[in-house]
Amino acid sequence: MLDFFSQLKLKRQGFSSGKKRRKPKELRLTRFLRSSRLIGGALFVGFAGMLASLAHFMGDPAAPFAAMPGKALFVAAVLSGALMARLHLGLPETFRRNSRVVLILSVIVLQLLLMEFSGFLANTFAPGGGFFYLVIPYGFAPGLVCLLLGRAHGAVAAVYSAFCGALLVERAMVFPYLAFALCGGLVAVYMTHLVRRRRRLISSGLYVGLTVLVAGFVFGIVKWPGFQETTASWETLGRQGLAALAVATLTTIIAGGLLPLFESLFRITTDISWVELADLNHPLLKRMTIEAPGTYHHSLVVANLSEAAAEAIGANASLCRVCSYFHDIGKLNKPEYFIENIGDGENPHDDLTPTMSALIVIAHVKDGVDFALKHNLNREIIAVIREHHGTSLIQYFHYRAQKLKEEVERQVRLGNAREEDIPEVNEDGFRYPGPRPQTRESAIISLADAVESASRTLQKPTPQKIEQLIDEIARNRLREGQFDECPLTLKDLARIKASFAATLRSMLHNRISYPKIGLDEDAALATREDAPAPAPATGSENPPAAAAPGAENAAPAASAAESKKTDSHAAPAKSNRVGSAA
Repeated sequence: MLDFFSQLKLKRQGFSSGKKRRKPKELRLTRFLRSSRLIGGALFVGFAGMLASLAHFMGDPAAPFAAMPGKALFVAAVLSGALMARLHLGLPETFRRNSRVVLILSVIVLQLLLMEFSGFLANTFAPGGGFFYLVIPYGFAPGLVCLLLGRAHGAVAAVYSAFCGALLVERAMVFPYLAFALCGGLVAVYMTHLVRRRRRLISSGLYVGLTVLVAGFVFGIVKWPGFQETTASWETLGRQGLAALAVATLTTIIAGGLLPLFESLFRITTDISWVELADLNHPLLKRMTIEAPGTYHHSLVVANLSEAAAEAIGANASLCRVCSYFHDIGKLNKPEYFIENIGDGENPHDDLTPTMSALIVIAHVKDGVDFALKHNLNREIIAVIREHHGTSLIQYFHYRAQKLKEEVERQVRLGNAREEDIPEVNEDGFRYPGPRPQTRESAIISLADAVESASRTLQKPTPQKIEQLIDEIARNRLREGQFDECPLTLKDLARIKASFAATLRSMLHNRISYPKIGLDEDAALATREDAPAPAPATGSENPPAAAAPGAENAAPAASAAESKKTDSHAAPAKSNRVGSAA
């Protein structure tokens, strides 16, 4: 309340616009529920109790522990403890997030309920026909968890849903059921991994159904006429095959239909959703094409660089592409202050002090978060917007501020200025607020952003120059500790640099000069293919006249070597233009 009145007073005095920038908010209760170990332990205890209840009340009358609730509870507790230990040792990040634990446990319980429902239908409409083990939705939990959390999580769901389901089936069929469940579940995990189109889910369901049929043939549930028994009929075989394929396909369709619901409830974005989000018709991107075309083109190139690098190290390539599209949307607030949008026009930074220019450039990160929250972009995109500059220094304006300070100090020594006129240069005022990249994908985009901008300063790009530029930028980021908080290894970094080099070589290749119609023979010979090719034209955001840094957080280069160390937003030294805040 006091903050409201203070902002109102500043607005009346003309020192505030009255608008408040949006910020990501999270309640303390939400953080407690998400990470509390007490809540996590209660989840596994509740899962054990629910599993024991299902085994006692809903399982087959001939199930191993149908009439022994104490033993059923003990076995359920052992399975729950084993699952907890597996997540703690193999997937610690998931184990520490209670929402992910709830997701896995709830999907397993949902599969057990579907198993009981399908078993009821099989025993009611086709008793004794061997249909029970053919119509169980073995791929539901493994496929859905794999789509939401990845292959490792899907494999865990496949194994533990099979063991939990074994408590509900007839004692004599426990081992055949485990074989059916494990084969069907693992095939579902394999087929749904990296699914980027919903129609691929149908094909994965068909493969699961075929796997179930093969397992049924091995265990004698499905009988091939003339091969196993003379009494087997083609009609029965056809009905069994149709049932297995139809149920498996319907299971994947149901999983695909429930996918948006689980994504919304647990705030997860799958590869399918990332492909849908890659639509360039988003209102923010359409605004960028008109108001900041240079930034828009820069974002497209960063997307290509980061996607290829993510594929090289096994990171989420779709996430990198989409987040790269939006990482600089904050420039829409003041597009004319960034070099890629200035072109050959007047540079507004010529009339500003270095400190004010740095504040404007830094503000594009906060403005980007504000735009993202206003348009309900997901958390991964907001995280990349906040982290793609980390805590790096805007070297260009820091350098200008130091030079200005030195000039004022010289004027003081000459008696033309007073000591109180000497400006204070604080390095923290020229650094981005962070945080540093927290994920591999965020680190890739951060590096691609700097590399793309700096590559614009190469006058005659060669493979050696491109590799040297990428290597120097990566070394500077490592030296500053920008990658200390993300799980990026040196091996990953080497592959990322190689991918960047390959992509930039294809983008910055030289072209031959073609002869013009109407030239005389001597002029035509001068432009043949064996004639020296001219230097490639640079983009409008980096005029070729200046050997300047390509990044706003890079100092003006005194030589070509120094210009390669730039980050992303600096301006040409001769024209004093600010570089793109890429």
